[in-house]
Amino acid sequence: MSSSNLEIINSDCIVIGGGIAGLIIATILQRKGIKITVLDKGKDIGGRLATHSIDLEESKIGVFDSGIQYFSVDHPQFQPWVDDWLERGVIKKWCQGFGEIDDQPVYCGVEGMNGIAQYLAKDLNVCTDTEVVEISYEKKWLVETKGNIRYQGDMLVMTSAIPQSLSLLDASFVAIPLEVRFALEKVEYDRRITILALLEKPSKIPAPGGMNLANKSLNNSLLWLGDNHQKGISPGGYGVTIQATAQFSDEYWDSDEAEIVYKLITAAADYLDSPVIKYEVHRWQYSLPTTSYNESCLGLLELPLVMAGDAFVTPTVGGAVTSALAAGQLVCQRFGVN
Repeated sequence: MSSSNLEIINSDCIVIGGGIAGLIIATILQRKGIKITVLDKGKDIGGRLATHSIDLEESKIGVFDSGIQYFSVDHPQFQPWVDDWLERGVIKKWCQGFGEIDDQPVYCGVEGMNGIAQYLAKDLNVCTDTEVVEISYEKKWLVETKGNIRYQGDMLVMTSAIPQSLSLLDASFVAIPLEVRFALEKVEYDRRITILALLEKPSKIPAPGGMNLANKSLNNSLLWLGDNHQKGISPGGYGVTIQATAQFSDEYWDSDEAEIVYKLITAAADYLDSPVIKYEVHRWQYSLPTTSYNESCLGLLELPLVMAGDAFVTPTVGGAVTSALAAGQLVCQRFGVN
């Protein structure tokens, strides 16, 4: 199909990436009357706010948080959003910490972490399963996708993992200042292998159903064990989320799934204490930023381009939201909206 025949959809601002940062930015802009479109290559909105299910039979359905497991209010700007989600029944308090954040409430989605993304996206113009292949700027941004649809807007916001955003800029021959690029290239991420294991009987993971093993990892392989049944999101099945350390994930990233499952299930056996009757393996290429950009967001208003996400403040949900709030303010200033 020739480019002249491609459909063009117009917005004031195009947001690439439908994780928590992209959805918060889009919500802020829409509330200010700015027309937005959110593009996400995933089948489901939310990024690492991901909740999956495994069906065995009608009486056994496992529901799993497969990405972000929980969050706390680690930035004051985040509190009003958490209060709203609590009031509307989107999230609930899970417990009072797992050791590293004692004395602070820990929250999770009432029906899984993806419920937060679904709540934020419900009134937004969101396009999932939409992979951006090229962008260009000449008075307006033109964003081309694999689906033969082009999106046009005055501003562009990128909230994908920084290596993905840089790759898209390079492929599109969009230049950014060298000092900015060098700083962005220093941001690194851990990879994460995650197993969703549906058990035959309840696990022996202690209440309240989560174990952060970051500082006491077993055999350098286990980072987190989460009992989704105890958590309250998997009432019909005993679903456990097993997250591997960065060290294990790097070593076994390309390994056969059976080998990965054997090693991690064996390491977690004492806490599972049950046969695994069905499982899935998920690989998160950009799971957690280990270094960050030195500002709350990046604004190149001469293009005009804004970048935001959890690599700009702290690698947490609250950090991503704080970055998104700063980015939203920048975009509003560009449109002359208070």
